[in-house]
Amino acid sequence: MSNPLLQAALGYARLGYPVLPLQPGEKRPHSRLAPNGLKNATHDPEVLRRWWQAVPTAGVGILPPEQVLVLDFDDPQAWDGLRAEHPELAEAPRQRTPRGGVHVFHKLPEGVIGSLTSSTRKLPGLDLRGMGKAYLACSPTQLPNGSYHWEVPLLPPAELPL
Repeated sequence: MSNPLLQAALGYARLGYPVLPLQPGEKRPHSRLAPNGLKNATHDPEVLRRWWQAVPTAGVGILPPEQVLVLDFDDPQAWDGLRAEHPELAEAPRQRTPRGGVHVFHKLPEGVIGSLTSSTRKLPGLDLRGMGKAYLACSPTQLPNGSYHWEVPLLPPAELPL
C-alpha cells in the first residue's frame, strides 16, 4: 500500500525541493528523524523512504531553495487585498493552510537573491519564507485544525513566476 505522505515527499524532491519530516500533527521537524531541523532536508529518495517507513504519519516539510520566495499570508484578507492589486499573483503556485492562510511561490530575480530575510515584514499579515532559510509544511500534511492543500500546483523552482 502506498503512503500519500511519502509519495508527496518524493514528488517535492523530484521537483527540486529538499524535504524533511515533521512531527505527526505538527509543523515542527521530527526531532528523531531530523535532529538538525531544516539542515536535514534532502532530495535523496532512499532517505525519504527510510523516514516515512519509520514514521508513516510524519508530515511533509519542504525547504524552498535560495531562489524561491514564498509569500506566507496568515491573514486571508491580506492575501485577498494583494491579489486584487496584483491579479497575476493568482496564477502562481499556492497552497492553503489549515487556518485559511496562503503560501504563494515565486522565483526571485537574480539581483534580489540573498538580500531578503525570512524575518522581513513588508505588509501586515504577510511573512516572507523560503530562500533556503525557512521551511514550510506542505500538502498533504494534517494538523489538528485541518490540512494543507494546493490550489495551484507547485512547479520546479526554475519554472516559478517572478
